[in-house]
Amino acid sequence: MRCSFTLVLFSAFVAVTAPAQNLVVNGDFQQYKPIDNLWDGVDGSGFLAGFRRSTYATTESGKVGGQEMPISVSFVDVNGDGLPDLITADPAGVLRAYINSGTRTEPKFTYGEVIPIFPPQIAKDTAYDKSMWTGPHSIPKIALYDWNHHGAPDLLIGNYCGDILFVPNTGTRVAPVFSQPGNYERVKVPLAGKRPWGNLFAPCPIEWNKDGKTDLLVGEGSYSANAVYLLLNQSSGSEPKFSDEQRYYLCYGDGREQLVPTVADYNGDGLSDVLVGDRKGTVGVYLNPGHWKPGTELPLATMIRFGNLDSLGSPIAPHAADFNGDGLFDLIIGKGNGRIALALNRGTKTEPKFDAPVELRGEKVFKEKINLPETWNFDVGNDRGNLYAFLSVDPNEASPDGGKVLKAGYFPSPNKVFKMTPLAVNGRDDAEFFHYWRDQWEPVDVHWAGYGRMADAFLMRQSLTGLTLGTTYKLTFKVKGKGITDGVCTVAYLGAVENVATKFQRDERGGVKALKDDTHEEVNVTENFTSGNEWKSMEKTFTVGFKEHALKKLPTTTLAMIEFKFVLPQYSGECQICDVQLVAVPGNK
Repeated sequence: MRCSFTLVLFSAFVAVTAPAQNLVVNGDFQQYKPIDNLWDGVDGSGFLAGFRRSTYATTESGKVGGQEMPISVSFVDVNGDGLPDLITADPAGVLRAYINSGTRTEPKFTYGEVIPIFPPQIAKDTAYDKSMWTGPHSIPKIALYDWNHHGAPDLLIGNYCGDILFVPNTGTRVAPVFSQPGNYERVKVPLAGKRPWGNLFAPCPIEWNKDGKTDLLVGEGSYSANAVYLLLNQSSGSEPKFSDEQRYYLCYGDGREQLVPTVADYNGDGLSDVLVGDRKGTVGVYLNPGHWKPGTELPLATMIRFGNLDSLGSPIAPHAADFNGDGLFDLIIGKGNGRIALALNRGTKTEPKFDAPVELRGEKVFKEKINLPETWNFDVGNDRGNLYAFLSVDPNEASPDGGKVLKAGYFPSPNKVFKMTPLAVNGRDDAEFFHYWRDQWEPVDVHWAGYGRMADAFLMRQSLTGLTLGTTYKLTFKVKGKGITDGVCTVAYLGAVENVATKFQRDERGGVKALKDDTHEEVNVTENFTSGNEWKSMEKTFTVGFKEHALKKLPTTTLAMIEFKFVLPQYSGECQICDVQLVAVPGNK
């Protein structure tokens, strides 16, 4: 009996089959990384903040590379209640309005409303330019000013490539509207000149020469030979117009790059002086001697100290305004860490003295974190104007198979002053999974694949290990949601071999070049999905193989990836995905 019992156990043991290995890493979304939800304009520590971005610019070392850019700030009443509000533009291109719920002497800001306009892709007729370093219309710096004296502030935007954009306020004093333009050239301010003369423009409107027209100071960000320029307005109407003949050097940067000007009466003589922030985190003061004549340079008079600090250590964007209603101008400072700081003026009208900047606090509306799934790369269109869009793992909901659920959609807008309207930026659907770069095949990064797409397109990708030729695989996942269009899951794989050179070619200089071919083939296996109130199980079975004869002897694919792509209506759609598996079917080799 003892022997028979042992045999039964052994027979049961050998009958057990190990579960097939899931080639999709973290397909159950159990691993994720929490990050701050900044759509309410407040970070997890309670500070007013926007998204952080770096761009191709001169760094502190003097070399050109990734330089973190400051958030841009303005202090103006946008809802007509008589209290100045805080308007910001972060370097990712998101504009927010922090409405003042305090008083003139004690301003209070709680959360930010997203303003439904997206400067990096400011018009529907401009495709998002593919650039290795930066989108040319990105890194906006803003100024709000009632340009045409209609009782409501208009919006001026400077960008990376050296343009100034003028977006009029088509709303009212109490209900502002900055509509996404339909044509880039229509909102581009004529600056004259056939060639660009700067980059990283920072506009500052002011009536400089007292002729009744609003002029423009422009700080720029190029290396070494940089300056703050004065552009005298030549327009006789409500829209600005400038010319090369009326553009003057006003404040030389003397090597202080990424200049951001603001204006205040620094020494109490009744004249507008120019204060300039830079990439080192310093603010220079250029005094106005009065009776300015074209071609006159304002000399650098002093550098502002903030308490015991000479420098804030990184690029800043200062804005001069009387923050606390005491009759003295203070400095509101946008910082490279995405936060906004305040340096109060404790001096006098003739001798300003500033405290060390203190970062402003708010109150979070979106207290939950955004949980980014590990091993997956994604693009939810935030860099294309898909405002309030997110993709996040829900830690509190279990999937039907016991994993976690990945949710995509839009946070509910807390806006009260600015009405959210969809930004329907036209795009194209180019499904590029692999490309040949620097003599080798590479998977296409999901952000690169997202360039030029519709604003409301969502993408997520993961590279896979090589798929074995001749093997049958089964792809399964579950999905539900509302408003989903163009939903598709793709398993893309590539085979590539480099043939041996059999011919040689001599060039003009006597060198010899080997002529060899590259044989490659890409296969895309797709499974479409749509909306549904209940979980829908999706399944696709396929066998890996190539038509090209030279590729049939490969043991595995050269590259492979899985992608989910779908489109959601802005501010209303949602999509949930879970239990993603790609496994080899037993006995099908």
